[in-house]
Amino acid sequence: MRQPYPLAHHLLCTLPLLALLAISTVCLGTGDEVTAYWRAWRQANPDTANIVQVLTDWGNPALYAVYGALFWRARRRHDPRTVRFVLTYVVVQLLISFLLVRVIKITVGRTRPGVAGPWVPFSFDGPHNSMPSGHTAEIAGACPPLAMRWKRTALSLALGGYVAAVGYSRVLLGQHHVSDILAGLLLGSLAAFVIHRITNRTAPL
Repeated sequence: MRQPYPLAHHLLCTLPLLALLAISTVCLGTGDEVTAYWRAWRQANPDTANIVQVLTDWGNPALYAVYGALFWRARRRHDPRTVRFVLTYVVVQLLISFLLVRVIKITVGRTRPGVAGPWVPFSFDGPHNSMPSGHTAEIAGACPPLAMRWKRTALSLALGGYVAAVGYSRVLLGQHHVSDILAGLLLGSLAAFVIHRITNRTAPL
């Protein structure tokens, strides 16, 4: 029989980012004031902004290494369940956090922070492909499956902090609106749910 969904561990991976978005909204707002605040912050703190840029650029590839190591070890140990877990992660992420995200970006045509003018639906122009955040969708689809696999509270919370750091870095760097991050988190959570359900159909890992 299918095991119960480990919702607590999934929530631990999403609540830190939700809390950060809520705090940001209360303290800064959700519109141009957020863009202006973080633009001024980047100008005043260029070295720290560069560190955040490294996080936003390499936050998701670091998870590729984790899944790659899992796959390599599973192949060496002849562990087909873990192989299936990693391959499911790859396929679902490609379908949801890559393909679906890009279809929505193009269809919605939302302007990025600081870009003047209205939304331009069905646009392939990067400045009009703000919603949802692809970085956030990807990291939110990668971390919860690991948390739900290992089921360790401290690790799940640490992974949640990582999701929050990568997701909010997109706002801090002026690449996305707060609502773009929320949309990315929802899509990533969908990917994580599908990954877990496919790889846990009969028994726990």
